[in-house]
Amino acid sequence: MEYNFDSHTFYQSLFEFNPDIVYFIDASGYLKKMNDVFFQKLGFTNHDEINSIGSLLPLNYEQMHKEAFHKVLSGNPQNMNMKFIHKMGHLLDINLTIIPAYLDGDIQGAFGIAKDITDHMKALQLNTYLANYDPLTGLPNRKLFQEKLEQAIIVGNTLNQKVAVMYLDLDRFKYINDTLGHTLGDNLLIQIASRLKHCLGENAVIARLGGDEFGVLLTDFYTQQAKERSKNIIESLDKPFLVENYNLFITTSIGISIYPHDGENSLTLMKNADSALYKAKELGKNNFQVYSSSLNAQTFKIFSLESSLRYAIERGQLELYYQPKVCPKTYEIVGAEALIRWNHPEWGLVSPDEFIPLAEETGFIVEIGDWVKRTACLQMKLWQESGLPKVPISVNLSANRFLERSLITNVKQILEETNLESKYLEIEITESSLLENEKVVFSVLEELKRLGIKVALDDFGTGYSSLSSLKRFKGLIDILKIDRTFINDLTSFETDDSNFITNTIIQLAQQLKMEVVAEGVETTDQLKVLNNYNCNSIQGYLFSKPVPATEFEKLLNKGKLIPEEMKAKEEKFTSNAKGFQIILGNPLKATMTLTQIRGNKVDLGTIDVLIEEVCTKRLKFLSDIKLAVNHAIILELKTKILNNNVKFIGSIVSISEPKPHLYQYVLEYKMEESELVNITKILDKFENLQEPSNMSLCNFIQVDRYVFFNKD
Repeated sequence: MEYNFDSHTFYQSLFEFNPDIVYFIDASGYLKKMNDVFFQKLGFTNHDEINSIGSLLPLNYEQMHKEAFHKVLSGNPQNMNMKFIHKMGHLLDINLTIIPAYLDGDIQGAFGIAKDITDHMKALQLNTYLANYDPLTGLPNRKLFQEKLEQAIIVGNTLNQKVAVMYLDLDRFKYINDTLGHTLGDNLLIQIASRLKHCLGENAVIARLGGDEFGVLLTDFYTQQAKERSKNIIESLDKPFLVENYNLFITTSIGISIYPHDGENSLTLMKNADSALYKAKELGKNNFQVYSSSLNAQTFKIFSLESSLRYAIERGQLELYYQPKVCPKTYEIVGAEALIRWNHPEWGLVSPDEFIPLAEETGFIVEIGDWVKRTACLQMKLWQESGLPKVPISVNLSANRFLERSLITNVKQILEETNLESKYLEIEITESSLLENEKVVFSVLEELKRLGIKVALDDFGTGYSSLSSLKRFKGLIDILKIDRTFINDLTSFETDDSNFITNTIIQLAQQLKMEVVAEGVETTDQLKVLNNYNCNSIQGYLFSKPVPATEFEKLLNKGKLIPEEMKAKEEKFTSNAKGFQIILGNPLKATMTLTQIRGNKVDLGTIDVLIEEVCTKRLKFLSDIKLAVNHAIILELKTKILNNNVKFIGSIVSISEPKPHLYQYVLEYKMEESELVNITKILDKFENLQEPSNMSLCNFIQVDRYVFFNKD
């Protein structure tokens, strides 16, 4: 079949049945023909008089269409995005193609093919919005915040202006979510975003960086102004939020970094603001901190611990230590407390004081708590099966975990899995657990009682409850643990206030049929006083510090732990090197910083330490910061000897803990031979000094080192 392509009717179906708007305008610009889709899309009828496309265009698009039309009349097709006005007044997004209309070789006008892309444009706009804004609060998200920060840095660099990054984290917001639900938590976040916008005004960029974290960007300001803004934020959030008939109180911690002093790019500034935020949380939350290059090693440690906490269980890094409870009259082991430790690959043995708050903040506390109960029960069952004495083991529960409905079910399941009798498991809770929700507390305590599990009230005397309030829990609380703050002050003088308070606590608790455990007993004098007061059991360094399972098994095998009148002297510090060993009569004050971890340089602040002994290849120092025995961590100690600035660089090769929270380290040097020669010369002169007056040439401090460092 032959087709007549020159026939105008041949193209009629392409015009009439096209799903897009198709029209013809003559060379003068008048509309001569439109298809049905034209009327449907634009809301007109055949009776409406429409003479030109210009009448359908917004004013700012008329000139664009006119120029394109003239180019088409010259034989050049055109394509553009523009808008048409619907009969009802709203705008349609249109992709318009205009092509020349030829007849007998001459251009008679133009065909227009208009594709309605309104839905497509809306989708693009929505995608752009979602890519740059938080859908809950309407604030910029992390991506857009970082882009605006990068733009601000360019402007600040050009105009020599400062830029401040503020990193906000809502304190304990997770507990509101867990207790009252995510819907209420979302409503609270919306109100917080609104209050932040009202507090900071239009000149600040406010973003929701994720979860309960917000970012603030300030440009062209003074450092003091950033501090004032932080105070304003803290004060504005201090007022309660009314959410679904709840009066909710929330606080925030804020970290601040400033361009160009604290970083020259967006990533560095945000990282340093985050570091300052960790410092603010460490100092008690509800405050702000400005980043400083002297950010100490402890803050850096917490910062790095959080990132690896989630992998601790699956990588087998958690371990339980056990501290015995001893009868003060017979010295027999009558129980033990299971205490979690984290064997971190870089930081060594990390105590729960350092990582449990992080676990609570990040939500891993539930998983860790279940691991502790299961591991402790399994270990105790293994000891029993091997013929060792059967004593109860206690585990600690946070207030939130104690009030969870799944606790009883979880405990039952663990006891069944491990086949341990319930009387050998004790649960330790804090005073705050009793104050959270009394109705729920009674219910949980009664369920534990029915299971045959004893409950101990830990750290008594540091919280808000009173001895009279214990009467309501008579029969449900089995054990009262007196906090170490009372024990520390016990003396041989019976009239001392601390003695009187401790004696009163013991007598009243026992009247309520509760056993009493004294925590933190370290001296024979304290033991003697507590024995006179008929305290049921003792827990403390006098008998044993917390030890690994293998060591505790040996203690159980002994059965009795008899304290020595005086603790064994510490192992004498020696050096394999042939050289000088100087034991200092008074500790030498020095500063310490971390310089490298696994070959990577770190820029941290300094920590004060005390040097006890120095030789040509090693030294011994004291610190209240827990560090790791790890050759990949390089430390630098600086001090002054005989008016010479001396620097020791090396890694820790051993650690001991002579007192709680006081750590004694041996540092092995890693220095060039020339540096060691210089140190040897200085030590040679120092050793030959005999006159006490010459001691002033060193940086000595006359202070009891144990009192100086003991946090308790």
